[in-house]
Amino acid sequence: MNTFLSPLFVFLIAFLPCAGTLLAAHPGLASDVYIRTDDNQTGQGVFRQRGGECLVITPLHVVDNALQIDVTLADKRRYPAELIESFPGDIAVLRIMAADPIPCKAGAYFAKIPIDTLLEAEKSGEMRTMLADGSIRIIAVNIVGYDQFRTIHVVPQEAGTAFVKGESGSPLYIAGRFAGMLLSVTDNVGNVVRSDALAQTVALFFEDRTRAAVAVPAVALKKTDMPAAEQAVRKEMAGKEQEFGGVIAKSAVAEHSIKLEGNSPVRLSFLPTGDGAQFNIEILDSARRIVFQNGTHPLCGTEAATIPFTPPTSDTYSIFIVGTKGEGKYAFTVTPITTNARLRGEANAVHIGGDAVHGLIARGAVAEYFVSLEANSPVRLSLPATEARLRYRLDIVDAAGRSVYRDAGRLYSAGDTVAIAFTPPTTGRYTIRIKGIEGEGAYALHVLPIASNAQLRGEANVLAVGGAQAEGSIAQGALAEYRLQLEALRPVRFQFAGTGDAGTYTVEIVDSTGIPVYLNPTRRYDGTESFAIPFTAPKTDIYTLRLVGTAGECRYAISVRQGVRTD
Repeated sequence: MNTFLSPLFVFLIAFLPCAGTLLAAHPGLASDVYIRTDDNQTGQGVFRQRGGECLVITPLHVVDNALQIDVTLADKRRYPAELIESFPGDIAVLRIMAADPIPCKAGAYFAKIPIDTLLEAEKSGEMRTMLADGSIRIIAVNIVGYDQFRTIHVVPQEAGTAFVKGESGSPLYIAGRFAGMLLSVTDNVGNVVRSDALAQTVALFFEDRTRAAVAVPAVALKKTDMPAAEQAVRKEMAGKEQEFGGVIAKSAVAEHSIKLEGNSPVRLSFLPTGDGAQFNIEILDSARRIVFQNGTHPLCGTEAATIPFTPPTSDTYSIFIVGTKGEGKYAFTVTPITTNARLRGEANAVHIGGDAVHGLIARGAVAEYFVSLEANSPVRLSLPATEARLRYRLDIVDAAGRSVYRDAGRLYSAGDTVAIAFTPPTTGRYTIRIKGIEGEGAYALHVLPIASNAQLRGEANVLAVGGAQAEGSIAQGALAEYRLQLEALRPVRFQFAGTGDAGTYTVEIVDSTGIPVYLNPTRRYDGTESFAIPFTAPKTDIYTLRLVGTAGECRYAISVRQGVRTD
């Protein structure tokens, strides 16, 4: 049983002489982030680079039930974070929601080292933990056991020192080398996942950052559908623009008032006047809070420019023209792009396999669509490429408002076709949200079926040794099950045929009581490979072969053959 002490006792014990050494924060000496969640969980995390961003690896139990996650860096900067991936063996990956990129300074965590040789030669090490104030707690530990595959067991060298709450995720250093991460504590014995096992668990996720979003090609929509949908909305908005103008000079300010509806984006179109005056734009709400600024690039009366703006609430807004250089005339119109009723109306329903829905969206606006989904029945969300200069994020929430699509922080471009595999955790109504981040333009959303729960786990899912192969499709978060009768100590071979798809899954076998008899959670298979899994049943029983989708989607084909390969 894991036992941790109260946060107050953690604070006190950290300053006792026997509790370990406290040092000022320094990159590379301890974990990279201190983690705190809204359900009062605390822990540690280490950085690892993935593409152009720096992600955080931490124990899953620290963040699994959190609605809000905060991370504190060694320099005391604090940011929100989100869970974007989880792995078997209590491992999770977080994304830090920072405006500017976080540099990965600790790049040596996952350098290949001879861990077995190190464990044979060394019998002690150090556990290094970042505290909430950025200081570091170092506990000298003895290595009391390890296996060749996953775990190192450690205990504090000082008899009066105890592992405490908040140390999960702390790195273990042996002879100055990163050797593993603390996952749990049992009777003051720390259970550390070896660095090589940790690297293997997350290898595919960090090696190929496109795999999770790549699936079987989506059904293409006719290119003519997009302009038609955009034209219909623009026609409805035509004639509703408002015109403004005046004269501006350096250091002068002109103000214009306009009533706008929340989540109803508009376009500010600045017309060339021929004058060389330069100016900036600020938009304030009725409480005189700035809700928009055009940044460091001033506008000029000699050039046309368009700026999309989405009011956060229904209010009377003030548009300020702030002169920065010269003097002259300015003129602009405010034109509705679309309305909140179109973006979030109760009629915004999408049906599995039905027609695509279309719309216009702009920076700061949110479009919502409702869809009824069945548990363990994966679907594909297809957003075909458009000509729009638009970037957006996508989120899926359940009926209780909880986010259930964990890559919601990813930024998509309207110029790329997006296909997202999603498996509902429960049966019910879900909301698909599209949030504009940059620019404006048209989008289309199509929800297509991948497989049903009846297909994945139905009573007809039975395999026979030497019988016909079974075929199906699996997606991230989905579970497929096949039952078969096996005799004790008679070897068989599960044969998987490649289908050419890039989605990944794991394979496990359980007996009739649900006890795993074959489990390899770090090995992920995909449809691009053909492979065989040899298995010998320990007893005569009805077994269940399970495929657990881990990324994207892919088809599969399974057959069972007697004996083992002899070639």
